[in-house]
Amino acid sequence: MSTTPTTRLADLAAQSVLMMGAAPRSEFFEVYHARAVNREARTEPPECRQPGPEGFFATALWLRGAFSELTFKIERVVTDGDLAVTYGTMSGRQTGTMITYAADGTVERAFAPTGRRFTTRQAHFLRLRDGLIGEHWAVRDDLAQAQQLRWIPPTPAYLIRCARATAKARRDQSSKAAR
Repeated sequence: MSTTPTTRLADLAAQSVLMMGAAPRSEFFEVYHARAVNREARTEPPECRQPGPEGFFATALWLRGAFSELTFKIERVVTDGDLAVTYGTMSGRQTGTMITYAADGTVERAFAPTGRRFTTRQAHFLRLRDGLIGEHWAVRDDLAQAQQLRWIPPTPAYLIRCARATAKARRDQSSKAAR
């Protein structure tokens, strides 16, 4: 049975989201174009901002470093021409520090691990380029995630833990840059 271009796009879109949870590096080269752009990487580590499969794999590693048991469920995929939209959830447990980055690539802040589970809704927009994913952007319910993880409202003790985690992340980044 042959697949239509629309079916191929829908399958690639779903696969590109699902693989963030556990797929090996090699699979990213089968899905993402060499010049694919992740429009969401602006608050991610600098290595996530590079184009192509390496940047998307770096995003997966960043997410996996903060969240164990990371899974994605796709409830719906809609396609229109070279564009696909997936709708579903991301869930996991925060067992690592979640670090966000400023536009210049420096550590902005760190959220200390809470050990809590979360499930949030997300929509991912993916554009095809030469038969592979060439562009990605998303709409996520970050507020619900922050509430479920108890990042907000923060307790005074959690604010102190986050301040320490941020200071450590900045030191680590500085020592890495000095090498």
